[in-house]
Amino acid sequence: MANYSFKKEAQVFIVSGGNRHKLDVSSVDFSQTFAEASFPSKTLHTQTNVFESSVINRANPASFNFVIPALTEADFTIVETLLLNVTEFDMFVQTAADIFKIAGCVITNGSFVIERSQPLSIEIEGEASRVTRGQTLTGSLQSRSASRTHTIPQKLIVTIEGTTVPNIVSLTLELQNDINWTPYTTVNGAISASTPNTSMYPSSFSLSKKILSGSITAYLTNINASEAQTWNNSAQIQIKAGNGLSGSSFRGFNFGPATCSYTNRANTGDVFLQSYDWRMTENPSNLATELQYITD
Repeated sequence: MANYSFKKEAQVFIVSGGNRHKLDVSSVDFSQTFAEASFPSKTLHTQTNVFESSVINRANPASFNFVIPALTEADFTIVETLLLNVTEFDMFVQTAADIFKIAGCVITNGSFVIERSQPLSIEIEGEASRVTRGQTLTGSLQSRSASRTHTIPQKLIVTIEGTTVPNIVSLTLELQNDINWTPYTTVNGAISASTPNTSMYPSSFSLSKKILSGSITAYLTNINASEAQTWNNSAQIQIKAGNGLSGSSFRGFNFGPATCSYTNRANTGDVFLQSYDWRMTENPSNLATELQYITD
C-alpha cells in the first residue's frame, strides 16, 4: 500500500551548529529544478531528426519558504539569528512517508507580519544548495518550552523624529539579504555529470547587500495633514508591535530607533490615508541592536 506525504502532517527542523530545532510552521514549501539545454540532432546524414537532443548536468539553487509564529517563548529565536547573520544551515522536512533534506540553506527574505488583533508571525524565504529525499535527521534535538504563547499586539507604536504617528492602519517590516551564488558550472563537472547525484550543484554564496524597509499607513486627518506628500532622507524611525509596550515586559517586534529615508504619499479612498515608504540607511555594527524579536 502506497504511503503519501501530506503537508499538514509535515514536521520542520532546522540544524545549525550541530543543534536541531523543531519549528511550528503554518506553511512550508520547497523546490529545486534542473537546468536543461537542448541542441540540434539533425545532421547532413540525419535530416529526419527534427527533435532536439537534451543535456542536463546542473541544478539551479533550491528555494524554500515557511511561516512561524512569533511566540513569547524563545524557541524560535534561532530563525532570527540565521536571518540577521546570513548564516548557512540545513533544513529537514519529515512526513509519515519520507524525510527531505534541504542542504546549504540561506535566508534571503524575512517579513515580520504585523496585523491588528492577529498573532505576530515571521515569513521566511530562502535559497539552498540541494534537495534530497530518504535522509536521516541529524543534530542534537533541542528541548522546547512547556508552553506556547502567541504574541497578539496590544497596540502599534510608531515614532518618526520622536513624534508618535497617530491613527495607524497597517505596518510592514521586511529584511532582504541579497546573495549571489558562486559560479559552479565547470567543464569537468559537465563531463562527469551523468546522474542527478553527480550533477553540478551550487555550494557557496556571498552577500552583496541588505535592505531593511517597510511601510507605515495611517489615516490622514487635520492633525497630521502637514506630513502628507513630504520626504526625509535622515529621519529617526522606531516601530514597536507586541505585548507589554513599556519597559522590560515588552514581547514582540522592535525596530530602531534608526536612521531611515522615507517618502510620504497621500492615498485616496473612502477614507483618505497617508503612507510612509521607508528604508534604513544606517549601518549599525550589530543589526540585532536595531531589529529585535524580543522573547522571554
